[in-house]
Amino acid sequence: MNGYCLRSLATALLLGVLVIVVGCEQRTSQPLKEQKRAPEAQQVDEKVASDLSLAIWQAGQAQVLHAHASVETLRRAVDALLAQPDEEQLEEARLAWLDAHREFAATLPYIQLAFSPSDLRSQGRKLLLALDSWPAQPGYLDTVPGYSDSGIVNDTAIELTLTNLRKQHRLTAHEEASTGFHALEVMLWGPTSERMAEDFVAVSEGERPEALAANRRRELTSLIAKGIEEDMAGLARRWPTSANNLSREYLALGPIARLQQIRAAHTQVIDEQLLRRLPEGSESDVESGRAADSKQALLAIMATLQSNWIPSGGGGLAEVLLDRHQVNALQEAFSDFEALLLKMEDPFELAELGQLAKARKLLERMAGLMTGTTEVPVSEKDVMPVSLPAVEG
Repeated sequence: MNGYCLRSLATALLLGVLVIVVGCEQRTSQPLKEQKRAPEAQQVDEKVASDLSLAIWQAGQAQVLHAHASVETLRRAVDALLAQPDEEQLEEARLAWLDAHREFAATLPYIQLAFSPSDLRSQGRKLLLALDSWPAQPGYLDTVPGYSDSGIVNDTAIELTLTNLRKQHRLTAHEEASTGFHALEVMLWGPTSERMAEDFVAVSEGERPEALAANRRRELTSLIAKGIEEDMAGLARRWPTSANNLSREYLALGPIARLQQIRAAHTQVIDEQLLRRLPEGSESDVESGRAADSKQALLAIMATLQSNWIPSGGGGLAEVLLDRHQVNALQEAFSDFEALLLKMEDPFELAELGQLAKARKLLERMAGLMTGTTEVPVSEKDVMPVSLPAVEG
């Protein structure tokens, strides 16, 4: 299995509760309907649903805190690079970026869940665009070959403050990223993936050294890292069940409604996050082409989904919502997808088109299994996925 699977504190916390949940679950047999493979749906025990849905929320909190800690480490690494610009410090900053980016990716299913309520969706979208907008156009930030005056580093009309960077973010096009992980990726790896530590050496010459591109590059890099940390800190503050914010909306739902919300959020992550990260052709955009981290970030998202649906210690959403045939099929899909990704090139633009197509089909199968709409060949005595009752209002 991939190193991300069940490695984090979030997964450990979730597993501890899931073992109890599955042990106490009592399933009620339902009579078969006349048509083949269409039995009456089972009902979910409310106590089981309550314990499981709370465990998943708490696992999300742990993962968000873990991601925030990795972002704090990233900011310190960037500060160290700017204080002592050498190749060793540049490499340390890049490694910190890779770790923080993957930990952030692992939070995405939880973020999707937290911002599912209609009155929170615009906030969730704003947060994700601030942190994870891609692709990032290098020339919007820095000098690129053939355009020596390009980018914010050369545009002295833009005062370098975090407030101004947020205003410039996606100002006229979605590629114009000036905040978030992928803007920082451009700064650390360089517009052409040939960044050198000397590009961050401070320059003191001239009447206005703060206006020089080298010094503005330093300030821009620092501000982007600060913005990422600020956004993640805000999310971490809003998450705990004691906070009167994100958790209030979630806990106000009944246990069955929470499972409905988790199920919908996870299938939406597959559609809007995972499938988007798999290009349909060699000319498509990839998420982290410079850092070559698109594949590992995708695996981190998958690790979170797997820890919620089929944790290695047993239990999880699959055992509550699916029959045993669909549980097995989902487990197989997770394993096949991980094995396929580990064989593929990173960034994905280098992967074989046949591999990309197969990966997309596996993701679509996972989504179908999670929702219960994908049929698995079974005998007519086998039950179908749990159908959650409609929630009034």
